[in-house]
Amino acid sequence: MSTSESTTTLRGFTIEPLVVPASVDAADAADFVAFAAVRSAVEAEQRGHGGAVMTAAELLPDWLDESRQMVGLVAKVDGRVVARANLALPAGAPECWGAVSVLPELRGRGIGSALYDRLEELAQEAGRATLQNQSTYPADVAGEAVPAPTGFGSVPIDLPSTRFLLRHGFSLEQVGRISALSLPLDPDALSALLAETVAASTGYRTVSWQGRTPEEWVESIALLRTRMSSDAPNAGIELTDVWTAERVRAVDDLWADSPRVALTSIVVHEATRQAVGFTELDVSSESDRPAEQMDTLVLREHRGHRLGMLLKLANLRELTARFPGCGLVETVNAEENRPMLEVNDAIGFVASSYSARWRKRIGGAPETV
Repeated sequence: MSTSESTTTLRGFTIEPLVVPASVDAADAADFVAFAAVRSAVEAEQRGHGGAVMTAAELLPDWLDESRQMVGLVAKVDGRVVARANLALPAGAPECWGAVSVLPELRGRGIGSALYDRLEELAQEAGRATLQNQSTYPADVAGEAVPAPTGFGSVPIDLPSTRFLLRHGFSLEQVGRISALSLPLDPDALSALLAETVAASTGYRTVSWQGRTPEEWVESIALLRTRMSSDAPNAGIELTDVWTAERVRAVDDLWADSPRVALTSIVVHEATRQAVGFTELDVSSESDRPAEQMDTLVLREHRGHRLGMLLKLANLRELTARFPGCGLVETVNAEENRPMLEVNDAIGFVASSYSARWRKRIGGAPETV
């Protein structure tokens, strides 16, 4: 029997496969709702604030996305979900992404390690050679730290997540900065900065929309999202993320039934009428969760025209107009991605916390140096 299909009892707790419901109102949704609550509680603890935690309804579309397999586990004590683990298995990729969260009061009982062992088994069963993880931590943690091999940033050693990942054989690959922007922006300042940026971006124009991708831009969005895996700074992290027009449409279908709303802006090269950059905001329509800045990319051959700034300002303008009650935007960028960090600083983003990306070889031929 596959480890994802069995229940295990260990030292006063059980580990069970996560049931993914069709909706959060379904009769079998209780564990998924509890899973999401544990995820949010630990994420808020790690960041030092509530931040971009998601409700179960906001999280569910990611689990229903057939373009990547998601596997979940829950650990229970006396029938209560006290920890969670999940594994994301991108289609056709040698790598996978795993995460483990245990409520603070239940740590030190071996629950996290038991969940991790199951995750690694599942990853190996799926034929994956690399298991990766992303952790977060507050901006004000001091003390001895593990330096990132990129030369930019470090991760404090005296964090539960750092100790756990090092103990289980992970190596630090990259540090990212999580920045926050308070809204609303001063309308005059936004207009002035946008006008200045437009003047420096002659030969390009922006197109923005809410929700489903207009059919004329579906192929372009597929290309741009695919290029994120090769054009953005990823250090030693493996990232396989191939998008097709069909996948774009399928994900749009999932989001149509979700409380999450996507705001997208693209920049079009007028001479060729080709989309050469994009940015996306993930906005909650049913909670006060901050809007989350998702991918932003300008194709390498079109950089140097302030198009990154143009895209972000255009989408912030759309956010202000369409969701005037939104009070905060959060974004994460690799510390070595100085051009994008400079864009964020100019707009008014301020560092609020940090993230770290970790990697472990779990199968296949050993790496060579």
